[in-house]
Amino acid sequence: MIKAVFLDLWDTLIYSEPGPIETYTRMELESITKTLSRVKNIDIDRVTRAYRVLVDYRGVIKPGVYAKLLASLLGFNPNDPLLEEVAVEYEFGAVQYTPRVVEGARELLEYIKNRGLKTALVTNTHFSSSVLRIILGNAGLSRYIDVIVSSADYEVLKPHPRIFEIAMNALGVKPFEAIHIGDSCSRDVLGAYVSGIKPILYARRSESIRACEEIPGLTIIYSLREAIPVLEKILGE
Repeated sequence: MIKAVFLDLWDTLIYSEPGPIETYTRMELESITKTLSRVKNIDIDRVTRAYRVLVDYRGVIKPGVYAKLLASLLGFNPNDPLLEEVAVEYEFGAVQYTPRVVEGARELLEYIKNRGLKTALVTNTHFSSSVLRIILGNAGLSRYIDVIVSSADYEVLKPHPRIFEIAMNALGVKPFEAIHIGDSCSRDVLGAYVSGIKPILYARRSESIRACEEIPGLTIIYSLREAIPVLEKILGE
């Protein structure tokens, strides 16, 4: 019996932005630039260059630690009390950001809520769950999500089974009681499948289908609205 639906975030519920410096990233970098520049001649370009050095590690490092690494590249002592303020400024620097919602996301979330199913957001992201809760609230989606499992909080990325296990433990469900919907073969489908969770591929890209074509019994949808009858069928089995 299905009790929970897990969902990917970027390009599943909300659209990602082209990098390397997304709107929300610039908001975060500007926020810490303002704080650092109080005591040192620091501008946004210098902070951005430091960010580019560390960009590959965001999403697997807690935001506060990541901010201290950035400041250290700019010549600050990691034990400087100012860096505690910088950590907070970085983590919450993008709370005014309002993402674009993927077509059909609201309808799907409303359906899940009305069916009495639990929901978990399982996402590779540099945002903490606290900040994601605020950002999703800006888009009117937060009320639909029971639990947010951010890779940055737990320092583990999909497709590692551990991040799915964290979500299952948080909702109190077993693998066979959950479904995961996401747009990536490697991160979402494979991660869920190895964790024992039934995956549904939201096929936004043809390469995702080709990569996952040998996974037995994979369900593929081409829009989030298609997920509703698929869930209806699974729940009726």
